[in-house]
Amino acid sequence: MRIKASYDQKSTAFIYYFFAFLLLWEWLRPLQEFTDTANTFIFVFFVGVSFILTFLKARWFITFPVKIMIILFILHGLFFEGVFFGFSWFGELVNELFYNLSLIPEARWMDITSAFRTLLFFILLWLLVYLIHYWILFQRRILFFFIITMIYITVLDTFATYDATFAVVRTVIVGFFLLGLLYFERLRTVEKLNVKKFAKMRWILPLFAFIALSTVLGLLAPKAAPQWPDPVPYLTAYGRVEEGQGAGVKKIGYGTNDQQLGGPFIADDTEVFNHVSADRHYWRIETKDVYTGRGWDVSDPNAKSVKLAENKVSWFDEDIEVKSLSSQIEVANGYPHYHVMYPLGVTELDLGSSSELFVNPVTELISSRQADDTTIEMVPSSYSVNYDMPIYKINELENTIKDDTLPEGFLERYTQLPDTLPDRVGELAAEITSDEENLYDKAKAIERHLGSIEFTYETTDVAIPGENEDYVDQFLFETLKGYCDNFSTSMIVLLHSIDIPARWVKGYTEGEFQEIVESGVNEYEVTNNNAHSWVEVYFEGIGWVPFEPTKSFSNPYDFTYDFEDSESAEEEEDEEDAATPTPERPVQEEDTDQNSASKGFTLFNVSLGDFRVYLFILIVGVIAFAVYITRMKWLPKLIIYRYKNRKDEDAYFKAYDALLKQFERIGLKRREGQTLREYALYIDRYFNIRDMTYLTKNYERALYRNDNAKEEWVNSVELWENLIKRTSS
Repeated sequence: MRIKASYDQKSTAFIYYFFAFLLLWEWLRPLQEFTDTANTFIFVFFVGVSFILTFLKARWFITFPVKIMIILFILHGLFFEGVFFGFSWFGELVNELFYNLSLIPEARWMDITSAFRTLLFFILLWLLVYLIHYWILFQRRILFFFIITMIYITVLDTFATYDATFAVVRTVIVGFFLLGLLYFERLRTVEKLNVKKFAKMRWILPLFAFIALSTVLGLLAPKAAPQWPDPVPYLTAYGRVEEGQGAGVKKIGYGTNDQQLGGPFIADDTEVFNHVSADRHYWRIETKDVYTGRGWDVSDPNAKSVKLAENKVSWFDEDIEVKSLSSQIEVANGYPHYHVMYPLGVTELDLGSSSELFVNPVTELISSRQADDTTIEMVPSSYSVNYDMPIYKINELENTIKDDTLPEGFLERYTQLPDTLPDRVGELAAEITSDEENLYDKAKAIERHLGSIEFTYETTDVAIPGENEDYVDQFLFETLKGYCDNFSTSMIVLLHSIDIPARWVKGYTEGEFQEIVESGVNEYEVTNNNAHSWVEVYFEGIGWVPFEPTKSFSNPYDFTYDFEDSESAEEEEDEEDAATPTPERPVQEEDTDQNSASKGFTLFNVSLGDFRVYLFILIVGVIAFAVYITRMKWLPKLIIYRYKNRKDEDAYFKAYDALLKQFERIGLKRREGQTLREYALYIDRYFNIRDMTYLTKNYERALYRNDNAKEEWVNSVELWENLIKRTSS
């Protein structure tokens, strides 16, 4: 039957698109692990919408606006400020497009911004969906895409941190099943087979059984151990982070002297330590709090270290949500320093019974000394560390305000600036943060400014300030290029300029992935190339919060929204506002207009991280799907409502065309070269009636004999209505 054949075709197409979506999803899964992509959900969502629109055969004037709006909404949520439907950010987007397009002829690929790269990735996914659609529905082939998908995930499994064990299994199952179904479709088309009801199951069931059996045998079969060592350590190196020790060209790595920053460096892959950890994070060594104009010093260089057990260091409030973790560290032989590398939130360090730990209360540098003679420092060879990794709530950070109850001297110490600092540095800080109201947004505004397209990450062509030049001023207004010391120091100085306490932190990044030790636990190698500096900002009631202003680096710590606390705080605030009378004051007409405009845009003040956005999208998607699958019930009623009561001369012709389209929707399509009378006879035989033949004769009389079309429509409308209703039965 033609109707059931049509439904079978749509069901088959849906299965094809679903499996193709799963294959393309395998390309997106690894991005979150070996790139700076924070969340791949946005790309998966875009691919899913693209496949749904393709399956529904939506016209280009529908698919283009929908996809473009999704892309713009996501780009706005990730990279731009302001209200989405206010479109004030659109000018920034256009400027960014022109800037990045100007970089392409010059082959300055590393200077392309994240927003432009994300846009290009969306366009790539758009084209891939169309290409897969062409392969499946027209070529009936998917082998090439299946092969390159397997190559992609296996190469990542070998040369990156991605564990593709289950990805390979998923891809094999989906790929082979799709290959089998498409081969059956090609065979049926070439041989012109007339497949009866459930005939496909004779092909699908053995295929499914064969794939399932092969998969189970492959998983249970014994496997030989790897014959070659892991190639990653031999093929990768960081070489992006540095230390500033003296002038001239230096080797990258940790150093104790930071009084003169600046100048180029060369990479050094000398091993520092290995660690086995369940999460990525930075490894601290020390902090410094005095900016001299040329580098960093400490406020009390003569401070004596005390036993760590007697002076527990605290970095954040006890009420902060944490996740308890542990790591095992192996320090490389020949490491020249006596300090201990430790993560933020350390609660316990175990170096063995022969060692004692001391901490400098000013720099927070932890050193190891012999237990029987604490005057002798020693390099720890291996140790374990337990720590509580903080989870920062963004809404709590946004609610933090300046507190005058800080300990005496605290604010002066962590907002210190040299007298020689040029005024334009403070003016820039005030300009960057002028539109922000709370400490967190001010800090993020400075962080975003340093990550903007104006600045470039550079390790070789890096200036050294002259005798009368300031290190930060030179970077912010003249060179605009440098490495982590430039970015982190500049952010701290800008924060100090607006009285926000912050300090400079030195240490190492997480290092390079080596191997998977067990589920969720990996081994990393840290070399001199991983030396790094970053920023910690103090928030009253929360503690020290890490920020990452260095371009091309991402903050490894967790920042989330606490929606429950946010909603309860808003309710309390509303109650207080209701209880507190608002003092009357004269309002100028200009202010009233501004407030009205502001209230109007508030209706559209949504952000990418707002769960209500995704809830709304889900509800709209469910409603759209329900409308689509029930269309054969409500669409005939809509057609009848549209034409039944019309009395004009064109009603008959438009209603008859609508009837033909409705028959086509249920699978009764008019063949090429088939006359209207032949088609009407075919419809009557299908439904075992004569209505279509009578209706067609009346239609041809009105069309070819120039009879009164209006009168013919009145006489034929009941026949037409009955035929329309049959399409919904």
